[in-house]
Amino acid sequence: MMSRPIRLLAVVLAVSLALATGCKYNTSKSPETAKMNPQFSVAVAPFSVAHESYELLTGYMQEKLTPPKADAVMDLDAIMTESLHVTPESNIIPPAKVKDCLDGTSRPGEASRQAILKFWQTVGQCQDAKFILVPVVSHWKEREGSPAGSTSPAWVILDLYLVNVKTGQLANHFHYDYQQQALTDNFLEVDKFLKRHGQWVRAEDLAREGIVKGLKELGLQ
Repeated sequence: MMSRPIRLLAVVLAVSLALATGCKYNTSKSPETAKMNPQFSVAVAPFSVAHESYELLTGYMQEKLTPPKADAVMDLDAIMTESLHVTPESNIIPPAKVKDCLDGTSRPGEASRQAILKFWQTVGQCQDAKFILVPVVSHWKEREGSPAGSTSPAWVILDLYLVNVKTGQLANHFHYDYQQQALTDNFLEVDKFLKRHGQWVRAEDLAREGIVKGLKELGLQ
């Protein structure tokens, strides 16, 4: 009987051959997302947790979601700070520095999306930033099982909102909703399968992938 690593390798080779011989596969890279003007200061808020749809700046929450625990939110802030690659020359203000303005701004008394948007605009004004990036997580399901085998894979839903501080309007938005799948369930996951070394990853790993992808799409990386 073939061992699991050999079976997985055989599947990957078979899928790769099928893509190469049986499909027209576009290998050209899409144009890179335009970078934010480096003169624009961007404040990055700490992650917040959405429990209701109005706490999202756009879109709606699915049913039966599981919010992350406090330690997972702290991990998200650490991943965000690491992924931003903040340097003395950049005009990106990391979450740790934005926290003072966040704590000093009165929370909205009205349960509405417009009130939440106004709140983040005020935080951005306090930080004297051109834009404020508002990261929100609404679902955090940890992997059940081990890297070698999972009975229920990790699943993360998060949003990155870029708000124009001057106008108070939403300038851009990135949505990430991902649950890991087995290669046999989705052959299009070959590249991700290889990057993850054929393992079932944790929710933190999925979140990192989503944050890095979102920052690139928003032109912040």
